[in-house]
Amino acid sequence: MKLGEKIRLARLNAGMTQAELAGDFITRNMLSQIENGLAMPSLQTALYIADRLGVDAGILFSEGDNSGVYFLTRTLPELKKTFAEKEYDKCIDLCNEADELGDEAYLILAECYVRKAYDCYDKGKLRHALKFSESAIKNASKAFYSSDGIRLKVDILEAVISSVTPYLKQSKFRPEERKYLIDCFIEKSEKRHLYIKKNEIISVVENKKYKEALDLITDMLKENGLPFPLEYTLYCNLEICCRELKDFEGAYKYSQISKEMFEDMQM
Repeated sequence: MKLGEKIRLARLNAGMTQAELAGDFITRNMLSQIENGLAMPSLQTALYIADRLGVDAGILFSEGDNSGVYFLTRTLPELKKTFAEKEYDKCIDLCNEADELGDEAYLILAECYVRKAYDCYDKGKLRHALKFSESAIKNASKAFYSSDGIRLKVDILEAVISSVTPYLKQSKFRPEERKYLIDCFIEKSEKRHLYIKKNEIISVVENKKYKEALDLITDMLKENGLPFPLEYTLYCNLEICCRELKDFEGAYKYSQISKEMFEDMQM
């Protein structure tokens, strides 16, 4: 497909008239000549047209019809709107309808997978969380623009998961790196107060104040919206407290609960 044909197809897919695409930069007549193969745009003009269409200039000059990218020029506004509404599955479906995506769409798609990964973590679906993290990195790497933000979010989540269940995800970070990433996770979490409270409880347990810790844990388990891995940690500490207080029946009860929760997180 020739350059002029590509520009025309991209313009039609974007729902633009020649006058709208030409703007004040070039004349509508000049654009018409370019689309009909009667004139070649300068580099500056090609960059202007690509920017107005929301595609990379290299796409216009590449071989093939790039139908997936042109489809996305029509779909990108809907994709942005859907992402803003936090409908991440719908965003993924929209992207799957295209054979190839532009840089912005790849980053939006990567961010969708990150959001789904964090949601799976909260629900205790750690294997799914890791799978979505991999998809996030894969799509982010396809974008020309920097994806360091995506990489950091994935590293943070992987560090947290490895601290919960190293059998599922062994840590690739040094101890000080993992601590930093876990601290970042807590600081950025919408449920930051819950993680801070959990850490305070663990400190009480480590100081062997088991009766105090038992009361604190029992009270915290009444909180709404506890992330599944955090709840699992609380039950593990309940077992410790009961065992140290010679409540072996309670220790056995909570060990069974934490064991079942641990197994659920591996699925």
